[in-house]
Amino acid sequence: MNFKISFITASLFAALSLSGCNGGSSSTSTSPVDKKPSPDKETPDTSKPDTGTVTIQAIDGYLANAEICIDRNNNSSCDTDEKLTIKTDKNGKAVISKKDAKFNIIVSAKASFTSDSDKSGKLGNDFQYIASASDNVENKTISVTPFTTMAHAKNTTLEALASELNLPINSIAGDYVAKKESDENAQKVHAIARSITTTLPTTISAIDADKLVKTTADISKILDEKINNKEDLNNINIEFDEKGQAVSKAIYTTASYFAVNEEMWTVSLNKAYATQEGIVKAFVYTPDHMLMSRYDGKQSTVPFTINGDAIVSDGEADTFIYMTQDVSLAVPQNDGDLILWSKKDLRQKEAVYAETFANKTFFYISDDSTSNNPDPVMAKMHFSKDKVTIEEAGESMELGWAIQGENLFIDFPDGDNDMNFKIIAKDRNLLITEDSTVKNMFGMFASNEAFARDLLTKWKVSSK
Repeated sequence: MNFKISFITASLFAALSLSGCNGGSSSTSTSPVDKKPSPDKETPDTSKPDTGTVTIQAIDGYLANAEICIDRNNNSSCDTDEKLTIKTDKNGKAVISKKDAKFNIIVSAKASFTSDSDKSGKLGNDFQYIASASDNVENKTISVTPFTTMAHAKNTTLEALASELNLPINSIAGDYVAKKESDENAQKVHAIARSITTTLPTTISAIDADKLVKTTADISKILDEKINNKEDLNNINIEFDEKGQAVSKAIYTTASYFAVNEEMWTVSLNKAYATQEGIVKAFVYTPDHMLMSRYDGKQSTVPFTINGDAIVSDGEADTFIYMTQDVSLAVPQNDGDLILWSKKDLRQKEAVYAETFANKTFFYISDDSTSNNPDPVMAKMHFSKDKVTIEEAGESMELGWAIQGENLFIDFPDGDNDMNFKIIAKDRNLLITEDSTVKNMFGMFASNEAFARDLLTKWKVSSK
């Protein structure tokens, strides 16, 4: 399917002679909590010859390919020697020994590796869940969820947490995804779990338990309003923007993204293709046809089918590697490209604030090519209050930056082109940029290094 776009920042990459990227990751964290044992729990007795097994299940939706750690030293951290070789399956399940089940169990979701059954593609951020140690592992599946994580962080029981949140214990315990068929409260609980996860720091030790409980209560109130308005909670997330304001976002699978009457905008992140085609609006008018409208007024009808995470047209598949309401990315089968899709009009810029960048690290990806053959590159950028340090291939430069007219402005030395970017789409993991001075030049800021490197790798592989 040939839907293309562009992105490239000539001034940055010319100035730094970019060809790859070195750098460390950055994550937002909250103040650490004391690492206390679970309430009324003694150190597990591991002297008994327990040779049986027990199933654990990681649930937000079901988390597949998540890492598992056995917290044998009870420090609420996933130490290197505590990590198991197995990963969770497509239903979030894994089988561990009963001996290991008597310790805290940590599940680590990894950007670009772990997937969530609630949506298509891979995750764009890291987070962890934990379930406190239990000696009662007979004939049951141990659920590891945002709720068990909250209870552990507060050093309380799941029952006490349920009471504090005014949620039924039978709904927040166990597999609330499966319970939605028979439990009217489970739909809300599932929506709370999805929404909580977007607020979690990358590690258990960084969780501020009281803040997390308050955020959960706030989310619950917002969902109650939606229930009163007869809204379906199955396909929404409550997220918080850089100003701390709650916003409701739709979640999608590839099938629901391209459902009848859905509309979206798309563009190639390759400058040459973007120049040829521009930003294209798509409207799905039958289950297998969409109308594509180009910037020059030309329209075409495109037949398609959905196959898992891919949309297939004319025998070629574009596979979605990341999907949210505002930013979705697909890799074409044969074009060597990376395609941006969004449910918002990409011709309209997003509001951007100093808080969006200040004291944060991003990884900027762009196509440093002027032809249809992409040359994707990446640089690390750390923003302080008014300076940005750009690192690439062992070299670095410090420049001034500011928000000017809702654009990101980076002041390059005389003789080099300044960066003047508007943000045309954003979510909690990605910011999509368009150069305000050079037409059809696009780029993206990723907040997670592993996610950024995976995007870069997939783009490079597709271009070979």
